[in-house]
Amino acid sequence: MNTFIYLVKFLASMSVITIHTRFPGTIGTMIDAISRCACPFFFAVSGRFLIPYTMRENSDIRKRVSHSLNKILKTTGMVYTIYLVYSIIFHLKNEISLKEWFTSKFNLSEARWFFLFNSGKFIYDGSYTFDHMWYLFALIYVLFLIYIFAPVLRKWYKALVVILLGGLYFGEILQTYYPIRPFDISITTWYVLRNWLFVGLPFMLIGIWFSDYVGALKEKLGEDGFADYSRKWRIPAAVLLVIGMLSSCAEFMILGKKECPFGSLLMVLGILFLSEAGINGGKYLWKIGKEGSANIYYFHVLMISLVDQLSYYGVLPDISMAAKPIVIMMFCLIFIWFIPKVISQNLLNKSITER
Repeated sequence: MNTFIYLVKFLASMSVITIHTRFPGTIGTMIDAISRCACPFFFAVSGRFLIPYTMRENSDIRKRVSHSLNKILKTTGMVYTIYLVYSIIFHLKNEISLKEWFTSKFNLSEARWFFLFNSGKFIYDGSYTFDHMWYLFALIYVLFLIYIFAPVLRKWYKALVVILLGGLYFGEILQTYYPIRPFDISITTWYVLRNWLFVGLPFMLIGIWFSDYVGALKEKLGEDGFADYSRKWRIPAAVLLVIGMLSSCAEFMILGKKECPFGSLLMVLGILFLSEAGINGGKYLWKIGKEGSANIYYFHVLMISLVDQLSYYGVLPDISMAAKPIVIMMFCLIFIWFIPKVISQNLLNKSITER
């Protein structure tokens, strides 16, 4: 079991919270910049364990991808339904009719942004103002494409990574110095570059590429030989990770806020290599990453909205900008990971006892 990967998943789920509830000042900007690697990491680690190196038959690849696709479709349906119900309740409580809510959220204009960029009011509105569910829909797009193009996956993925990441970072330069308007929308709009095409697909393919690289080395060196060889990655990978963090901060300071700075790419690569370098994930935090990181990502925005509403109506005191990310993290750990874990464990123990 790769406990290091689970540890990073935990840290990534906490990082996403700091994107949506920012710390103030320069420190907040730097944390925001570093945290932007979270979604690219999730895509890359999904690709890393999607298709084993030894799996070469198209039918086997499609079967494997189909299983992942079915699983993520069910998850997306569940998450989307919960947010949809919350949105209806929120708007009805604020005296907005069901018809008005529906027509403002589901229309041709919003459908265009959703199907092109995995964003728009289809997946966020006034009840929760962050479109974090773009990740789920982008993952569906990417898995579907991998399923369709399985016969040429390993022929094309390296070129696609270079081309798509080239487009992403060229587009980010345009955002700062020459903001064009593709599809009659400014390229500075966050989701024009942060979507299935420029983030989801290349980072997922990076994960598959890395999986093949590791698999080829293990085939050549054997498990023990690979273990000895990969330990040499620790220092270079850690240096790459730090350079990525510094690069992300510098990009935010020089170019302004970016959804996926170049430093995020360096950080993801550093993490992938560190994950194979025999580093242990510790005793406790990796367990949260394994058991709760996905749900924390899915529902932290709901938690933010609930806390905001409870503060607005005086149930909770006003929370300062500096304290809010920590408060949301603690609430997520308690209500999204710990309490469901305890309930699930108690139900399991009761079921075993009854047998």
